[in-house]
Amino acid sequence: MNQFKIKIRLLVKFLFVVAVSLVSSIQAFSKETCSDSETKANISLESKVLSLPAKANEIVTYKFELKNSLDRSQTFHLSIKKVRELACKAILSDSVITINPQGKYFGVLHVTVSDRIPVGGQENITVLVKNSKNKEVDNIQFITVRATPHPFLLVTNEILEEAKEKVKNNAWAKENLTNMLKSLNEFKFPKRRIVTKPRPTQVWSSLSYIASDGERAFQLCLAYKLTDDVAYRDKAIHFIKQVCDKEEGYLSVGAATTGVQVHEGNFFLFLAAACDIVYNESSFSEEDRENINNTFRYYLQQNKGHMSSLGIMNHQASANAGAIVAALFLQDVAEVNYLIDADGGMADQLSKGIMADGWWFESTINYCHLVTQRYVLVAQAFENFGWDLYHRRFPVEYKSKDFVNAKEGFTGMKFDNWGPTGRNTRGVEDMVAAYIPMMDENAWVVSSNDSRLTKPDIYYELAYRHYRTDELAWVVGKSDRDSWVSLLYGIPNLPDVKDPRTKSTFAPNVGLVALRSQGTEQKPEEQIQAYFKFGTHGGWHGQFDRTGMLALDRFGHKFFGTEMAWFGYGDAGYKECVQTSATHNMVVVDELQQEAVPSEQPLFYAGKMMQVSVTETNARWRKIPIFNIEKFPPWNDSDFETEPILQRRLSVVTDDYVVIVDYLKASKKHSFDWMLHPVGFQSIKGATKKGKVHPMLSTFQTSPYKYFTNAQWYQMKNGAQTHFLDEGVSLDIHTLWPKKAGVVVANYPIGGKHSGIKNNPNRRTLGVRIEAKEALYVTVLEPHKGESVIDKIESLSPQEIRVSLKDGRKQIISIDNLKGNSKDIQVQISETLNGTDIRTETTEQ
Repeated sequence: MNQFKIKIRLLVKFLFVVAVSLVSSIQAFSKETCSDSETKANISLESKVLSLPAKANEIVTYKFELKNSLDRSQTFHLSIKKVRELACKAILSDSVITINPQGKYFGVLHVTVSDRIPVGGQENITVLVKNSKNKEVDNIQFITVRATPHPFLLVTNEILEEAKEKVKNNAWAKENLTNMLKSLNEFKFPKRRIVTKPRPTQVWSSLSYIASDGERAFQLCLAYKLTDDVAYRDKAIHFIKQVCDKEEGYLSVGAATTGVQVHEGNFFLFLAAACDIVYNESSFSEEDRENINNTFRYYLQQNKGHMSSLGIMNHQASANAGAIVAALFLQDVAEVNYLIDADGGMADQLSKGIMADGWWFESTINYCHLVTQRYVLVAQAFENFGWDLYHRRFPVEYKSKDFVNAKEGFTGMKFDNWGPTGRNTRGVEDMVAAYIPMMDENAWVVSSNDSRLTKPDIYYELAYRHYRTDELAWVVGKSDRDSWVSLLYGIPNLPDVKDPRTKSTFAPNVGLVALRSQGTEQKPEEQIQAYFKFGTHGGWHGQFDRTGMLALDRFGHKFFGTEMAWFGYGDAGYKECVQTSATHNMVVVDELQQEAVPSEQPLFYAGKMMQVSVTETNARWRKIPIFNIEKFPPWNDSDFETEPILQRRLSVVTDDYVVIVDYLKASKKHSFDWMLHPVGFQSIKGATKKGKVHPMLSTFQTSPYKYFTNAQWYQMKNGAQTHFLDEGVSLDIHTLWPKKAGVVVANYPIGGKHSGIKNNPNRRTLGVRIEAKEALYVTVLEPHKGESVIDKIESLSPQEIRVSLKDGRKQIISIDNLKGNSKDIQVQISETLNGTDIRTETTEQ
């Protein structure tokens, strides 16, 4: 019994000792953890400059700041990580420091650049901060670059010599240089002053320059290098000094151009390229060079304030590209890396903004070209520096449905990408050829969203130089080759290649369809080219026209575009008129604006006799946004007013005409207006005038029809034929169904000065109105020169159209299952001559 008690006492004592030991260990661990955590949470380590260039054996000096946020002193050990593995010699000013409560320590790192690092190469040097217990609590990395001698951005000495040889041996290059010099001789920079103005609605101050002034400075520097004429150099250097003056230049106001972020990016991209060429000229003092460097660093600081993972758009992309080139000019590799990897940086822009079909998500060709050009120029600067962006791939990232200054659905806008997801990476290479299938015979890309018809961009020269594909060669061959890019980088002699875009095609993400007639004797300019829309909205620059016909081309004539009326971005007419459904070639419901939702193309057929597409959407409709200058963004929004309404368009292009069949189905009765907007109204047959001319098509302020003027209504009882004539090219519009309807002819909106297809005072709107739950329109369009080739058109039912041609041929187009499941729609065309079957084609084939 006594032995048992003794054992019990020993066991209790043992357990007590273990418990005390365990508690002590926990307390010690807790104290140490808290101490480390406390230290980590209460110091900050930073440096304004993380990367500097220097020649071999030169010394660069980095300054950094370590702040103690505690109310007690702290001691730290400073060291270089893996110092024996470095090529450069790195020396810290101190190895042990004590920082007073709430105090700061200012440290210095001296780095001697090693000649074992190649020119343009870099070495990462990490400064470690450890506490008194030798625990790492923070670190900072500096990237030292062995300096690349100027110029190395958009120009190198080798490229300049290549350009000089090009001018000697090629007439086009000589003419290019001559024209550039003539233009530069006549050009004057704006006088530097401070401008305060709305951009387009918010007001701020800037210098008086415009975006292209930076490129002009760059061209002047090129002219100097190509001609040795110092007048060009001096003109550029004077401008650079004006911009970079520390008292009255960019450093004093923080904005260079009278535009917005996109223009600042363009300005600084080329300003950096200009400075790169003349940086070592004796006309610059050391103070001037310091001002130049400080100006670019201030732009980089300003740019960071705009960067956001939600800011995927041409504005931020252009600013990002300009910032990257500016950082590369400084040879600040740390900043370049930041501009690639940070939220809203290049990786973000490319991985989110490029869709699977290669189109930039804004689906607006002038902005698609802009973003592609900026990043191709970055790619060229990278290549000249020794890096490769032309082939670099970035993992795809999901693009948010929201934008930095607007949520999904604001004024109807959608910011996400629609359609197939495609490959799991994106790159510059995806964009350079993506737009070619939607080009006309002269390599101009069809307009969509907030864009005009757009000629080949300068980046195609660089793209062909690197990728050497036939389709890129064709585009370059169609260009004027009159840019500085052509002069520097253009391949002197281009191969003879075939037109790569004569067939019908579509791009599934941007949702553009090109139907091109395939007559064996038709030259490219004689083809009927009809373009339709069903895809990604495009955010701020998106328009509300799913199923609409964007363009109709023939004989080099452009009947339509998406900027047929244009009001500026700061004008009420921008969202109240330009972007609305009513200004497009489509069916409009209740004078409202169509909802932008992912839509489909359930049928596409590219044959010999006919080209067929079915596009459809199931969308609600809403009132247009109303301009309100007191708000930012300056628009009063509204909710949807209708149920989802099925809207389906079947389009058939033959060698001589276009058939458009529209089917709409709703659960309630609505007013449906089939609308087309050609130039040069001549006559209408089969319809009689009804009432007087109305000053406006609508007097309701929430209707886009208020922008349509001088509206004359007609009544038709058995279809109608309307004739338009513009610049010697006719467009006959045969309204086959409905047989009975109201018809209106009105003046199309005019937003400003007439220029090309834009704001033509002779443009008219043809509308066909019915009120029902279900609507079906059958229309034949014949674009022709001289006499029409059509003798007559008959349609006893909407499912069959009989066309008799004047050469004796008769064609029958039959449509099955138009109102059913769209995937089951079938179209057949048959042709006879003198009662003999000639050929037949069906979409089943």
